[in-house]
Amino acid sequence: MTKKIVIGVDGSEPARAALRWGVGFAERTKSDVELFYVIDLTPFSDTPVFESEALAEGQKMLDQELAYAKSIAPGVTFTTNLAPGTPTAVFEDESKGAELVVVGTHKGSKLPNVIFGSKPIRLAASAHSPVAVVPTYDLGERHDVVVAVDGSETANKALDYAARAAALLGERLRIVAAWTIPALPATDVAWSAQIIEEVRNETRAVLQGAKELAAKTEPGIEIETQLVEAEPVRGIVEAAKDAALLVVGNRGRKGLTRLFLGSVSHGVLNNIPAPVIIIRADEQAGL
Repeated sequence: MTKKIVIGVDGSEPARAALRWGVGFAERTKSDVELFYVIDLTPFSDTPVFESEALAEGQKMLDQELAYAKSIAPGVTFTTNLAPGTPTAVFEDESKGAELVVVGTHKGSKLPNVIFGSKPIRLAASAHSPVAVVPTYDLGERHDVVVAVDGSETANKALDYAARAAALLGERLRIVAAWTIPALPATDVAWSAQIIEEVRNETRAVLQGAKELAAKTEPGIEIETQLVEAEPVRGIVEAAKDAALLVVGNRGRKGLTRLFLGSVSHGVLNNIPAPVIIIRADEQAGL
């Protein structure tokens, strides 16, 4: 069965950045690409003429993006899909048949704590496939697939995906674990040196276990581990600032809570240091 990557387009520069990255990923992973545009017809529901015009303009834009995609990746097989509806709901349904969904952000700088908008976060939280979120700033020459681990099942799924991605992309896998000692409410009390060392050693053990798992998944790849003493989001973002790809897990939920990312994955997207792929714990993720 041919792998399919779904890329969201809308003619904007953030979407173009995602398109360029997505077709490049498709070339290297030998995947087909579907260019996908969601058009919200709610404002035109009682006006058939405007609805027809909106659909025609949407198709025109989609055709332009297809021509652009073919010009930069002539060897990739493309299809297009123009769908009416709300972006989150339509993308959630479309993700059921995808290997990966790729979307852009509206973040144009590397400044920390700049929130780029909620749409990519909602898509990443609700999708049934891995979701790649691509920043708009110039990515330049980057290397390494970075994955964040903490010993959880979710992190192990992200690790498996990252190892396979590193093999397909011909990159080194860099496994990162961040640790920190929480502040105590009483200022005259401090954690003992023994407790601090135990936490550090436990994190080292998580890294070693992750390295062994990755080596079993993809024996041929180069693997490096990185122990970071920092709050998780800050440590992961700093470690991935020059990465070709960052992979993080999202614990996955059901019902309405599925529309929310975990605090770490949410924080990473709000401080996006590289193209980020979010892996859900409760969905099949593979390459």
